[in-house]
Amino acid sequence: MESRNKEDLIQTMTRFNENSSKSAIERPIQEMRLLFQSILGQLSRQDISNYISPLHSELNSIIPSIVNSTTFFETVILSDKNGNYLVYPETKARKFSVKQRPWYPSSSRKDEVRFSSPYKSLSDNNHYNGMAITASMNIFNEKSEFVGNIAFDLDLNSLSQLLKGSHPPYNSRFKVVSYDGSLIMYSNTKELFKRPIPQEWIDMAKESEGHFFDSVTRAFVFYRVYDNPEWIAFSIVSESDYEAHSASEKYSFILVSAACVILYLIIMFISKLYFRQIITALYLNLNGISLDNDSIKKVTETLADNSKKLELAIHEAETDGLTNLFSRKKLNSDMHNILLSKHPFYLAIIDVDNFKSVNDSFGHHTGDIVLKYISNIGSEILSQVYRFGGEELVAIFEGSNYDAFYTLLDLWRKSVEEKQWRENGLNVTFSCGVSSWNEGSNPDEILEKADSRLYQAKNSGKNCIVGPE
Repeated sequence: MESRNKEDLIQTMTRFNENSSKSAIERPIQEMRLLFQSILGQLSRQDISNYISPLHSELNSIIPSIVNSTTFFETVILSDKNGNYLVYPETKARKFSVKQRPWYPSSSRKDEVRFSSPYKSLSDNNHYNGMAITASMNIFNEKSEFVGNIAFDLDLNSLSQLLKGSHPPYNSRFKVVSYDGSLIMYSNTKELFKRPIPQEWIDMAKESEGHFFDSVTRAFVFYRVYDNPEWIAFSIVSESDYEAHSASEKYSFILVSAACVILYLIIMFISKLYFRQIITALYLNLNGISLDNDSIKKVTETLADNSKKLELAIHEAETDGLTNLFSRKKLNSDMHNILLSKHPFYLAIIDVDNFKSVNDSFGHHTGDIVLKYISNIGSEILSQVYRFGGEELVAIFEGSNYDAFYTLLDLWRKSVEEKQWRENGLNVTFSCGVSSWNEGSNPDEILEKADSRLYQAKNSGKNCIVGPE
């Protein structure tokens, strides 16, 4: 039991740290890079000069609108190759040389966004004890000549908001730190840059991801390392929280074991008194014949055979024969139980795009192989996947974190999209519609809402996911 509990802890927290890292780091960083790329197409040497000089250009409205509308940025500095610059919003910071600031990349590839280490800001902004992290990119013209730089100070408060509202397992804490141990993202933003992560943890984070136990703080630590930005995502579970989580199972096991022992003793006592009468009645009921010397063996074999048949019948009723996923009957039962428990959940309907043409062009055997592959990938990523009928599958995600569910669904979608099939010309994708527990009072309404969004996904070009707005 202890070994299994440790395995559950490692699997659960590794997946939680991975999903949280994708939501809090990878997705925002990708959005920032896309924003830099969109800005790059609007910047020339003359645009930068006009923006910095008293002459106003279109950039004088575009740059402020980007800062004001983007939650991840709070300050922008645009400079030319000579070091002239303009800061928005204006601050009372003393004059400085942009080329000597810690965030200014002395050399970088074209279109490369660099994220600085934490540094002491010169502005009058007292957020984060005067510390700041800046994302910047050098600007080149069409001849690959350096013409300037654009830099954004990150709004770490807004980034930390992505960590709020989740329900981490084992009462764990998710933190993002820089390589020097500075705390830069945490649900309690008052702690940013105040309590550094132990240097030993930074040294232990040698792989791209992993886990270890810190004997000093008595905590299980799970990590994920990034190189640009140079950040590490940590999920920490205290030993006391882990033991409290597993103690209830141990106590339940002890109580059940004690009850079983008592029941066993009672049955043995009764069997000793009435053993022959019980065997005789049971044997006659099962076989309709009188007892002989082999009756006990025959009764045992009959009971064992009936037990196996019952287990097989239950498995066949709850499992789809082709995909080995849960059946629609099991889906109805599980949804009924979840709704009774009033726990939040999300439901997704997945439909293979153009599946009829797959069967028509490559044969039903290939169609079955496609369904099996999609089902296997889905069951590896999500724990509750059902075959709804034909080429339609259903997945249930228990919890209120839609971003985490979307990340897992999109990983499933991309795995199917990128699959290289043996058959020439065979390309497989699927579309998906997602509904939530509060969009209906019964299973049919929730399924109908997800089916409606699946229809939207099909009409939007397929190979996409449409969820609650």
